[in-house]
Amino acid sequence: MSDTPERHPAARASAARDNVGHVEIYRPGALARVRALIPEASLHAIDHTLGFSWLDFEHDHWLMDATLEVLGVEDAVACWRSSIGELVRKPLLHSFVEGGLRLFGAQPGKLLKLLPKGWSLAYRDFCVPRFQEVEERCVEIHFEEIAPHAFASPGYLHCWHGICLGLFDLEKPADPDVRFDIDQAGARAFARFRWS
Repeated sequence: MSDTPERHPAARASAARDNVGHVEIYRPGALARVRALIPEASLHAIDHTLGFSWLDFEHDHWLMDATLEVLGVEDAVACWRSSIGELVRKPLLHSFVEGGLRLFGAQPGKLLKLLPKGWSLAYRDFCVPRFQEVEERCVEIHFEEIAPHAFASPGYLHCWHGICLGLFDLEKPADPDVRFDIDQAGARAFARFRWS
């Protein structure tokens, strides 16, 4: 018998809906194609789960999978990246991000430092995020202990990549160099941000 607790990955329903809704802003007409790939029971859960409730992986993963299928990896990452500017104005994240911007004044890398603290606002049981300042003008976000669910639906990892990029964009860095690596065998991924 394993002493590792069973994990039940889920996303906050309001964040999931806002995220997929941005697909239509990013590429008009694409949202209908995304929704057409999602089974009816999951569409019902996506549309009717209360905003601050959790949308279980069994329904939420369809948003990741369908968005990835419709947009492809590069455009999906770009879509999720561009969604952050809009999502941080929504009730779920607004005060948290506004407070961070007031505290740090949009200094590159500082808002990313808050990502692990705010992760549980939008995600449950997917991974353990950790911030690391590597050197001056270079920081990393590590996603550790990633649940197998996220590797089964790789849209999650690409979405997290987009989220990191979108948060970094809010800080308006000069000439950023960004790298995102996935280590499935080690159940981890990381984003490295370097700027001049």
